[in-house]
Amino acid sequence: MNRKLSPFLGKTQAFLAGVGLAAMVASSASAHDFFILPSAFTTAPHQSLPVDVTIASKFPEPEIAVAAERIAELQVSGTPQAVFKADGPGPKSMKAHFMGHAPGLAVLSARAVTREVEYPEARIHGLLEEYQVSPEAAKAVEAMPKPRVLKAFSTRFAKAFVCVERCDGGSDPTQALGHRLEFVAAKGSAKTFVLLAGGAPLADYPAVVVGRDGVRHRVRTSAEGRLELPAGLVGPVMLFASTMQPPADAGGRFKLDLASLTLSGR
Repeated sequence: MNRKLSPFLGKTQAFLAGVGLAAMVASSASAHDFFILPSAFTTAPHQSLPVDVTIASKFPEPEIAVAAERIAELQVSGTPQAVFKADGPGPKSMKAHFMGHAPGLAVLSARAVTREVEYPEARIHGLLEEYQVSPEAAKAVEAMPKPRVLKAFSTRFAKAFVCVERCDGGSDPTQALGHRLEFVAAKGSAKTFVLLAGGAPLADYPAVVVGRDGVRHRVRTSAEGRLELPAGLVGPVMLFASTMQPPADAGGRFKLDLASLTLSGR
């Protein structure tokens, strides 16, 4: 792992510097995000680290417990013999734990079971406000005859970066895990990330950055799919994005993918 990524988010410079992001706007929309929240982002070897897997409207506060049957997989890449396992349901999250046995970065990941969801007319505007999708997808929704019912196959993906003793070594954060939608670290930078869809960068695409104060900052990726974090973020930080593909046939289901990455702001 490049040592410039240790720690992931050192002192940041001016937001927008060199990456061509659009202006940052705080959003008051009540989004519901699927994310992994470790109790700490740095841990010691052989130490069990509590982890929450949750859906919540105000990061970083856990809110909704995710049932075990709704999780398709929990994985960890990085340090040899590392463990990331579910422990059972909690009041506001699925309780899990992580343990790394060698120093270096570990990437925790979760994929939820794909669900068939339906959103009535009254919820569609809010959905498109929460999940900043492409103009093409939004136009396809607008073209539906009213009163509309938006039907979709929804899949949620989540990742978290945890350092075992140190952030050097272990998993390469610039490498994709193979999720249909995911964030990876950009090479050679501690504060820049790349949004990938199907393994390819998503250029000029909306995303969200949330700090520990819960404020949602809307950003856009650059022509290379890169985004830079706002200056001054400390504590837990979440990156979020979503894509929605229109159905091939009228009356079919959209494909809605949602992805998050959580990491330490310092």
